[in-house]
Amino acid sequence: MIWIAIAIQLILSAGLLWASWQVWILRNALQSTVKTVDGWTEACENGLQGSTPNLEVARGGVGSTRKQYQILQSQLEKIRKSLSVLVRGVSFLGSRWQQSRKGAPKGVSNSPNNKPNGKNKGSSGSKSSGSKQNVKRRR
Repeated sequence: MIWIAIAIQLILSAGLLWASWQVWILRNALQSTVKTVDGWTEACENGLQGSTPNLEVARGGVGSTRKQYQILQSQLEKIRKSLSVLVRGVSFLGSRWQQSRKGAPKGVSNSPNNKPNGKNKGSSGSKSSGSKQNVKRRR
């Protein structure tokens, strides 16, 4: 019975020795992690301290850019309105010009290739007299 107690004691001691060794390894890993994180934190703080003036300059640049953008937007709106008025005027003048051409006398033509609008009686080159003979009427 004493041997059983000694064996149990040895097993427990070995288990506790293994557990303490694992805790020691974990402690070393955690220490190196803490050192790494501390180094990163210090680097970030140093970077932020140096970037604060740069951030202020960037904010000022954003503010001036926003003002310029608003000015350009108002100018662009004025240009759009001007172009709209110009397009309407050109459209109006174009329609008036077409109406004036439609209202011109029939015998007057602006194109040198057009013949006067008179009927050619007895001419063999007239399309209207030749085409009527070739068309079959449907009932």
